[in-house]
Amino acid sequence: MVLKMILVVIALIIIGLIKELRALLRVVEDIDFLSNYNGTYVDYMNNYLGKRYDTPKEKELHIKLISEAPKAQRLLLDAGLVDYQPAFRGYMVKNYPILVNTVQSLRNPSSLTEEFNWVNTILIMQIARYKELHESIKGNVLNPLVLLREGVQFFVTLPISLLYWTGVIQYSTQYKLSNNIVVKFLNFLIISIGFVSAIVTIVLGWEQFKSYLDKFL
Repeated sequence: MVLKMILVVIALIIIGLIKELRALLRVVEDIDFLSNYNGTYVDYMNNYLGKRYDTPKEKELHIKLISEAPKAQRLLLDAGLVDYQPAFRGYMVKNYPILVNTVQSLRNPSSLTEEFNWVNTILIMQIARYKELHESIKGNVLNPLVLLREGVQFFVTLPISLLYWTGVIQYSTQYKLSNNIVVKFLNFLIISIGFVSAIVTIVLGWEQFKSYLDKFL
């Protein structure tokens, strides 16, 4: 029984390692995408915002910004959803997707001023957050306890991941649900129970532990 427990732990650590390596690659891709998008955005603002936009270069940049805006907005997660008050309006819009709406006004910037700088600032801040996450994941790859936790969490959040993989929910929703306090507590509870059970089994032996468990139940 002890050998089975050891094998289960090793399997969970391996699953956690694979999960973290995939997350690491994904974060690198997200950083590259947002950095390139922000570079294109700044290039457009510096050279074409409020100016002539009938050049091939302007059209290329504009098409790139518009077509990639949904993905950029998604990668901003909560940072891209703001409480926004439109100009000359007396009401506030909650969870306003600032990037996709602002990018649509690049060729008609008369009603927007600080929104353009706002988007640039949010992009820079989110890139910094992803870089911080990248360093954190790199440290996790070398920590067997963290890998064990991630292995357990993979199975705990598997139903949520299936909803995302089948297109039922979006990535932002999956991220929120997977990092919910209830999910984290359930993950902690499973690891704690498993750890205590393993220690007791090693100390008492499986048969004695089973007899204690039967009496308790």
